[in-house]
Amino acid sequence: MTAELNTLIVAGGEWKREWERIRLYLKRKGIRVYSVPGPKEAQRLLRTEHMNIVLSEFDLNGQGSLAFLRRLKAVNPQVEVIFLSGKVPLSKAIEAMKTGAYDFYEFPVNPRFLLAVMEKAIEKQALFVEKVELERKVKERFNFGKIIGRSKAMQHVIEIVGSVAPKNVNILLSGETGTGKEMIANAIHYNSARASRPFVKVNCAAFNEGVLESELFGHEKGAFTGAISKRVGRFELSNGGTIFLDEIGDVSPGTQVKLLRVLQEKEFERVGGNETIKVDVRVIAATNHDLKKLIDQGRFRDDLYYRLNVVRIELPPLRERREDIPLLVSSFINKLNEEKAYGIKGITKEAMQVLFSYRWPGNVRELENALESAMALAEAGMIEAKYLPSFLLMPQTQDGERLSIPRGLTLYEMEKEIIRQALERTGGNKSQASKLLGIGLRTLQRKVKEL
Repeated sequence: MTAELNTLIVAGGEWKREWERIRLYLKRKGIRVYSVPGPKEAQRLLRTEHMNIVLSEFDLNGQGSLAFLRRLKAVNPQVEVIFLSGKVPLSKAIEAMKTGAYDFYEFPVNPRFLLAVMEKAIEKQALFVEKVELERKVKERFNFGKIIGRSKAMQHVIEIVGSVAPKNVNILLSGETGTGKEMIANAIHYNSARASRPFVKVNCAAFNEGVLESELFGHEKGAFTGAISKRVGRFELSNGGTIFLDEIGDVSPGTQVKLLRVLQEKEFERVGGNETIKVDVRVIAATNHDLKKLIDQGRFRDDLYYRLNVVRIELPPLRERREDIPLLVSSFINKLNEEKAYGIKGITKEAMQVLFSYRWPGNVRELENALESAMALAEAGMIEAKYLPSFLLMPQTQDGERLSIPRGLTLYEMEKEIIRQALERTGGNKSQASKLLGIGLRTLQRKVKEL
């Protein structure tokens, strides 16, 4: 670690012999040491050289040193300043620490001890840099600009997300499996006032009724066979933050009653317990079911539905936003290259035509999986059609009819040709053509107008 230290010594007072001892010891340890006689010279040097640590003599008045410290921190908040001096009133040392000094010591100082202090300061810097980088990555990952889609449908989703994220309301995300509901939930949480608080995810379909209750609300020791200790539930863990309830349509009626109480009263008891626990949690729920149909069938409570459905965001299937496929492909190639070093430079036009022709029943998730499979097999840095999963190589419409796509077309021309063929086969009937293509009638009407 010591080899990473760039140290600036700012010393012009009476302790020249002590400073020289420190300087020689640090150099012997392989540390790059710069020495200047005062703050002005230090500031000039700092404009051209990066410093991890500044060792500075503290003047007895203190105000010049404190002003120097403030200027250093304004230029580089990460730099750590350690003051050394002769006898100084405790109040001055405390003031220096409050202003931002890492530490304060009186001469004489053992150079070995001082080096240990400097190394701890470097550890603090590393943690700070790691924290900043993590925050940057989280913000970048869940920034609205990272929600990929130039289609009108996705632009509408992004607009709603941007509007509701800062507001403390419950949200219901609906859409087919693989459309990106969890990604939207992440974006909402990390762009809200609760971003620094917990974000807890629960896949409700992964547990039976009894286990799900324990997961959500926790249980007391001895509440049931196998409950050998107390368990804190997900609602309690997410207090102050957000809980994401995925596949909410699969929750049993009994658990729905308890969920309704949490939403209404913001309180619950652990399974087998009597203590009422208060929580402040924002709920984002997601489903691929039609909850209205489940309500009509008596399988979902309408009062719970309205508590969850304060704002509803419908995510469109990939087949209804095919113009987003090139953007998604580019994003996934970059992501997978970064994660697994595939070294893929791009995708051929023929392979892109195959992706554009497929209906994608598994939506964006299926597209990502197909690309990763192709990237693992691809050679020469390009994804060719022959590397794509075999099920993609014979694109079909919703009704199983194949559409012929000539080679060499641009993406614009491909879309136009697919729509032309569908209208030709249905005698110009747009309603039937939209069903043939697996898209909504309004989407087809808009496409016809645009193309």
